[in-house]
Amino acid sequence: MSQQSRPRWAIRLETERLDRGWGKYDLARRLRGALSLPLTPAGVRGTGAQIYRWEKGIHFPEIWADVYATVFEMTKEDLFGDELERRSPSASGPPPDDARGIPGGTVEDGPTPDHGDDDMNRRAALQVIAALGAGTAIPPGAFESVLSGIDGSVSESATPLRPHWEEAAWEYSQTIWVKPTGALAQDLTWDLASIGATLGKNLPEAHRKNLLRVGAQLSAYLAQELSDLGNLRAARRAFQSAIGAAEASGDQELIIWVHAYNAARAACEGRPAALVDSLLGEAIGRAGPAPSVGLATALQTQAESRAAQGDSAGAEESLARLRGVFEKLSSPTTGDHITPWGWPEEYLRFTESLSYAMLGKTRQANTAIDRALELSPLEREGTRTNLQLMRPIVLVREGEIAEGLERAVAAVQGVPGSTARRRVAGEIIRALPDPQARALPAARELRALTVTA
Repeated sequence: MSQQSRPRWAIRLETERLDRGWGKYDLARRLRGALSLPLTPAGVRGTGAQIYRWEKGIHFPEIWADVYATVFEMTKEDLFGDELERRSPSASGPPPDDARGIPGGTVEDGPTPDHGDDDMNRRAALQVIAALGAGTAIPPGAFESVLSGIDGSVSESATPLRPHWEEAAWEYSQTIWVKPTGALAQDLTWDLASIGATLGKNLPEAHRKNLLRVGAQLSAYLAQELSDLGNLRAARRAFQSAIGAAEASGDQELIIWVHAYNAARAACEGRPAALVDSLLGEAIGRAGPAPSVGLATALQTQAESRAAQGDSAGAEESLARLRGVFEKLSSPTTGDHITPWGWPEEYLRFTESLSYAMLGKTRQANTAIDRALELSPLEREGTRTNLQLMRPIVLVREGEIAEGLERAVAAVQGVPGSTARRRVAGEIIRALPDPQARALPAARELRALTVTA
């Protein structure tokens, strides 16, 4: 793009940088430093690449405008001129497609206010997104800011629901189980910040409850992503917001599902059995006797948790009740193989596979694994990998230690880690008969792969 064809604001950004004698990476470090973002080489390179696109006029740094002004010690108006007015909330029409500013981010249609709490939420979202991308700790307070709008709305009024939010929640429900681990974390963080800003305004009660339902779902999905990425503290915090928003929405089916989902993730994370039992009791009590996805999820977790504790009778009791609930679920529910709102047969067989493998009931486990793999869609690569990892538990239980460990390492080689995968791999290690077996090179490799993948 020639100097003449570039927007004036893009030329101004480059001119101000060069006048100060800064290279792109010098500026990248200053911009990131102003937001307390980690100054890792990867992070600085990523921001440097954004600076290149901004100075070429390819993208407008909408959500970075305040940070630019701070670093250059100028006002936004002096720096960006009439471009700000053209993109302001009072301007007619939505901002251009290049106004998003974060690669891979999804931003609600139409302009976003650029001041006050909204701006603080966006800055916090940038901090969280940068930390997630760099694999570093989330800066203290940033995650709280992202979710504060959701939490504050539980007892306050808010603004109209943008129609696309329900569509966004539906789209996330279609992709959360088929995308690679952590792939949606940035998008979810940004969308939750936008929802929180929207919930900070006045809104009719029906619209407020709709938006709370969306916020509850997205917070739960983000909790899953954070848990899979190993950021358990942030994951638990996200679940707190999900539960609060669900309760405030008054949607009973959603309330049951969020409580059950929280218990399921707690079990996968290896939290104390007494805590998991308490969370399950809450979810099952909320569900009552009526069949639902939430009740099925809670009973699934209960069966697996009891099996992990060696409680064969208790696990069989939970499995029997789960089968009864499954038979009463609607056809659309059992026919939905992708979204969290479905509960198809492969979920039941998955539960039987893991429960029987942990209990050492190898014949039943093998039968269930075969059936689960037969039913599971190819798109759900993570689920299929976890099922493949259950076979080594059976092999180890049958004394085929070398083959079991070899299969386990092959199953996770090059596959992103997840909370569920770490849990199943942990069960393989736990099934090894003695310290000598746990010290085998393949056992050490399995531990390393599932921790660092």
